[in-house]
Amino acid sequence: MNDIEHRVQDDWVIPVLGIAMALAIAIGCGFLIGQQAPTVTADVSTICEGEQIAECAALRSAVATEQATWISQWALWVSFGTLVAGIGALGGLITAYSHGRRTIKLALDANRISMQNNQSQARAYVVVQAVECRLDGQGRLSTRVQFQNSGLTPARQLRWLHGADLNIVSKESEQISFRVGDEPDPDNSHWRRDIPSAETWTTTPVGLPEPDYPEISSLIAEAVFIAATVKIVADYEDVFGVSHRETACFQGRVVFEVHNSDYCELERAHDGVFEVI
Repeated sequence: MNDIEHRVQDDWVIPVLGIAMALAIAIGCGFLIGQQAPTVTADVSTICEGEQIAECAALRSAVATEQATWISQWALWVSFGTLVAGIGALGGLITAYSHGRRTIKLALDANRISMQNNQSQARAYVVVQAVECRLDGQGRLSTRVQFQNSGLTPARQLRWLHGADLNIVSKESEQISFRVGDEPDPDNSHWRRDIPSAETWTTTPVGLPEPDYPEISSLIAEAVFIAATVKIVADYEDVFGVSHRETACFQGRVVFEVHNSDYCELERAHDGVFEVI
């Protein structure tokens, strides 16, 4: 704001000086015209005496005519100067009007930027804090997601969906990859959740459809290595009514046990890893 105030003050200096100079020139011109006005002389009969009255009157008439001509020339130049001063004053007013509009625009921009900064500082920021997965013998992948709102205000109407890729290495060292579920789109989500400021929310386990792959049960049971890549897509609204979207990918090894398969925590990965199978 200090830079804008300095720019506004600098913009007003030139128009004010131009108007003041034009007024000074106009006042000076009026003063000069008043100083050059012909003085009132006494009656000719009291100045010229005797027989030279006619010649004296003619002489004074010629002198007065010459003075009037000189004063007219001077008044013409003074009028020209006054015209120039008026044009300068008009230019100063136009410049002041232009700078006034510019000042208003700068003030509006500064106000808009200030409001945006205030909203950015006060709005909700929801991130995917952690993802845990569990795989059963039929190839159904259950996912548990933890969201955190690190903003200063609540996040409203949070909705989310996820998709996953499974990478299985069989005991014959054959690598098999397939996708579980579709590309996540929050518009297809039926969940709505508000998260208060500075709080976390862990979802209930959500399963994905069983993959369309023959003999998936035996493949998982005999696998020597199973890894999962999970993509989470969520969106929410802040208290200002603006929608935001958060996308995060996690991947890691999933340990499968027939009798007790616990949730395995995945690690954060770059967002494009889900696109490559």
